[in-house]
Formats: sequence, structure tokens, C-alpha cells
Amino acid sequence: MIARGSQDEAEARHHIAMWQGMIPHWNVMADGFRSAARGRAFATDALLGEADRTRRDIISALELTDRLIDNLPPGHDLRRDLFQITAALESLSESIAISAEAMVPRIQAGQNVAGLRYLVGALRKDAGLGLDAAGHGQRAELFDPTSR
Repeated sequence: MIARGSQDEAEARHHIAMWQGMIPHWNVMADGFRSAARGRAFATDALLGEADRTRRDIISALELTDRLIDNLPPGHDLRRDLFQITAALESLSESIAISAEAMVPRIQAGQNVAGLRYLVGALRKDAGLGLDAAGHGQRAELFDPTSR
């Protein structure tokens, strides 16, 4: 049990203050993940990794809030703050998980498109095709003034 006025209570207050400061930051990050999941921003492997790291940090914070709640006596004023923080962290964790799951197909599609672009470019190069000013394929010798 965490006693009033103890070092443990001071540490719990420190964590609460830290989480109250981090929740708005994590929320902004979650907004970015949601934008990428919805296709309004680029979804990349790096962004997906950041979403996973952020979610792990949030889950760690949730585990600690649970331990603190369990160790505070009923009626302690910090329990209310911890319950509010827990609700916010659970919502953020769920939102980030949903966004990360939705980013995966977008990342794969982007990799497929990049691969196809590379393949088409390589095929054009092998076939001796270039692009004219309008972006249409032409035979390379039509653009080379020395070949005439």
C-alpha cells in the first residue's frame, strides 16, 4: 500500500504529471498515424515502427497505472487521476493499434507500386524506349540527334 506523504506517493504524483503531459503528445502522434492509415499522409515502414514503439510505451504506462491503482488505498485522491489517465491511455492504445493495422496494406501497396515502376523502367530501358516531353514512350533513336 502506498501511504500518504510517502516517497512512493511522490513518485506516483511524478508519473501522473508526466503522463498528463505525454497524453497530448501521444494524441498528436496518433493523429498522424490515423492520417497515414486513411491515406491522407504517406504510410511507411518507419512510421509503422514509430506507431508500434508509441503503443508499447503506452502499454507500459498502462501497466504502471494498474499497479499504482492496486497499491493506493480506496478513496485516495490519486486514484481518480489514475482512472482518467487509464481511460485516455486505453483509447490511445486502441486507436494506434487500429491505425497501424490499416497502414500495413497501404505500405505494401506503395512497395508494389514502387516495384512496378522500377520494373516498367527497366523494361523500357531494355527495349530501348525513352519518354518524349509528354511522357509517352518512344524509341530511343528518335531522341538521339546523332543517330540521324
